[in-house]
Amino acid sequence: MLQLRITHYFGRIGIDYVPSRLEINSRLAAMEIDQELGQMEMKRVPAAVKLDLKEAFGELGMKKPDQLAKAAAEKAWQTYYRGLDRVVAEGDRLGRIELGGHPLIDIIRENANQQQELNVTAAPKARPKVEVVGGEFYYRYHLGKVKVDVEPRGAEINYYPGKVHIYLLQKPRLEIEVIGVNVDGWA
Repeated sequence: MLQLRITHYFGRIGIDYVPSRLEINSRLAAMEIDQELGQMEMKRVPAAVKLDLKEAFGELGMKKPDQLAKAAAEKAWQTYYRGLDRVVAEGDRLGRIELGGHPLIDIIRENANQQQELNVTAAPKARPKVEVVGGEFYYRYHLGKVKVDVEPRGAEINYYPGKVHIYLLQKPRLEIEVIGVNVDGWA
């Protein structure tokens, strides 16, 4: 019996390649920076406290001359007006003496028995006057400046292109063989 044996071989391709290359050599840029710093000016005026103790000391009997003069003048005018009112009232009463009674004796008794009132109190009643003066704060800011000079330096660029080489490493092949004996057994 005859047999055919077929053997085939694939072709093979070989590839050689050299990759491309890019080289960049750069130098740093020259930079110069000039800076003027900002400045702040500050001015502070401290606060002061003013105390006015005239009224409190005046109630304790320690009046200043101007307060004493003012108080004495007010008291003198009050005494004058009270005395004037009393003298007018007494004169009116004496003017009606014909109506009867003893108005002169009554007036003498009233003036002789005058009692003064005595009061005890805590002193001083007036609070001191407190006033805050000043206390100011000023500030001013002067902006600084920055000047930057940049001198760029070029870059050196080298490019090497890649290469690709394709070649036939093995040719494709087909082998056909006849196997067996070619004998005719019928004859």
